[in-house]
Parts: sequence; structure tokens; C-alpha cells
Amino acid sequence: MKTAPIRGVLFDIDVTLVDLRSAALNGFLAISGPDLAHLHPERRTEIAADFADDGAQAYERHMSGELTFLGQREVRLQRAYQMAGILSPTGERYIRWAGAYETKVRESWKPFNDVTAFLEILKKRNIPYGAVSNNVEEYQREKLRLAGLEGFRCVIGSDTASVPKPNAAPFLAGCAELNIEPGHTLYIGDNPINDYQGAIDAGLQAILLDRASLHTDFAGFSVCDLTSLGIGFT
Repeated sequence: MKTAPIRGVLFDIDVTLVDLRSAALNGFLAISGPDLAHLHPERRTEIAADFADDGAQAYERHMSGELTFLGQREVRLQRAYQMAGILSPTGERYIRWAGAYETKVRESWKPFNDVTAFLEILKKRNIPYGAVSNNVEEYQREKLRLAGLEGFRCVIGSDTASVPKPNAAPFLAGCAELNIEPGHTLYIGDNPINDYQGAIDAGLQAILLDRASLHTDFAGFSVCDLTSLGIGFT
């Protein structure tokens, strides 16, 4: 990791600031739980986890333009129902499912326990911060608002920069909005390629936030939460 003074911080949002996985689990089980009632509870949990973790790898297809946002969610749902041995909602039934699921997910958006305290540290140090996400800016702004996270100088979405991470453009757009040089900007995210390597390639400093300790062979700088990282900003 570079040693240049950090004058601004950019964050990924999903799985970094907001516990999207728990929200997806809650949403799926609330809406589709009755359809999976014939299964053992452990199997229902496994299927819900596969949906939340995108076992279908549909979101990357959305990022490439192959699927719409609702389309990638439908592909994930189809896989989940196939795992359950039942037919997935289609057509108008899927539209109703998607609406009910979205409502429940929005009710479940919450920050991780270490996030608010870390943002407060940045505020006290007068270090500006923003977010760079591979999702639509308006949607992500609403996510931060509903999660109770404030003070972001910018929110850069994949639509804002016209290309998703790991392309350099979103990172550089975030730096420009903070008015901080890339070399003095720290990026924190959970994906080794889209977040960490993308930020490094764009000239930023970077930290991988590996909350579940999934990337045991990762060679870069990583932490499992923001608590220990906050020490360096106090």
C-alpha cells in the first residue's frame, strides 16, 4: 500500500457499507418462503443464500449489458426455484414478486455495525468521503439514505461514469468530485478485482474489506472490518 497522506476516501456500497446480503436473505425468505415450505429449513436457507450470493452469476451479465436489473434478479430467482424443484414466477407473477421483494429489501437495508463510527472518524478529521458503485446512482443514493448513512460528497454510479468498475473512469470521477488527487485518495471495497485492483490501476490507494475472510490468498492489503482501520484515522 502507498504511503502518501490520505486526504479523501471513496467506498464501495454493497457488502462494504450496507449489509446487502442480509437484506437479500430477508427479502427472499419473506416473499418466497411460503413457496419453499415443503423443504427442510436448512435447504430453504441454502437456497436463499444462493440467491443472495448470486450463485447464478447474473449481476455480472447485467453489468455487461446482457441483462436488465430486473432480468438479472429473475435469473437468480429461476435458479433458486429450480433448486427447490418448483416452477419460478414468470410474466406478471414475476413482476408482482419483484415489487414485493424490492419493498422488503428496502426495509432491510442496514449498515454494518462498524460503518457509522468510521464515518464519524472521517468527519472529525475533516476527510471528505464519497461512494463509487457498480449500480445506478439514484438507486444507490436512496440505499444510503434508507440505511441512515449521510455526509457523502458524491455518489458515482455505473451510469454516472458510463462504465462500471474496474474501469478507471468511476474511480477518477469520484476523486474529481472530492477534489482530491487519486494518489491521496483511499478506496475501500470488498471485491479484489472490481474494487481493489481497479482502484490501484486508477492510481488510488486501496484496501480490500474482506468481512467474511473469503479471500485467503489475497496478496494485497486487506482488513476484516473498519474498526482496526479506524485507528489510523484517529
